[in-house]
Amino acid sequence: MKIQEFFRESIRTAKDQKRMILFFAATHLVFLIMGEVMVAREIPGVLHLRAEQLKAVQELVYLKPLTGVLATSIILKVAYTLLFNLIFGAFVSTTLFGALFFLPYVMAVWRGFLIGMLFYGLDAGAPVKGLIFYGTFLFEFGAYSISSAIGTDFGLTLLSPVRKGVESRREALTIWLVGAKRLYFLVFILLFIGAVWEIGWLHYLGPIMDMDLIAK
Repeated sequence: MKIQEFFRESIRTAKDQKRMILFFAATHLVFLIMGEVMVAREIPGVLHLRAEQLKAVQELVYLKPLTGVLATSIILKVAYTLLFNLIFGAFVSTTLFGALFFLPYVMAVWRGFLIGMLFYGLDAGAPVKGLIFYGTFLFEFGAYSISSAIGTDFGLTLLSPVRKGVESRREALTIWLVGAKRLYFLVFILLFIGAVWEIGWLHYLGPIMDMDLIAK
């Protein structure tokens, strides 16, 4: 199958799943705003959590290669970011965890809230930081909304195969897998664009930017 044809099939599958994808997109956005609002209102518990998470970001092992061995190569940094987000950000934490169909929603709530909490006030006095953050948010969380929909559909298919119009759980999972592969093509595209956008800005702006911009 040609890439163009596969892309069209992916778009059609996304349209079939649009309600669930939009649900997760809305969840990410609502809880991002909630995180920002709670920090703005200086809620003590949230400020304490924010301080702890900001410290934790500095010690995240997966960020160290970006400022270490991969620091001089934008291509390697983009590839590393893409693979990490694809494997851990999308597949493991939202699709694989979808075996328990409610876990992708829990992850979307936490991820949206955490990012909103950490990045509140980011663009104050530095519009370029806001440009990097909101661009990255648009692409990456768009991808995570799709992968979350895939994961939730996975869990619901395990729970009730008749959702796919068949009685056999095995047949239902085969049908699910076809759709999942199509949708993951879109996930890959969005994460690739997001990695290029984020790492490209950070690479060329260099030390004037805070490393916490690339914490997910």
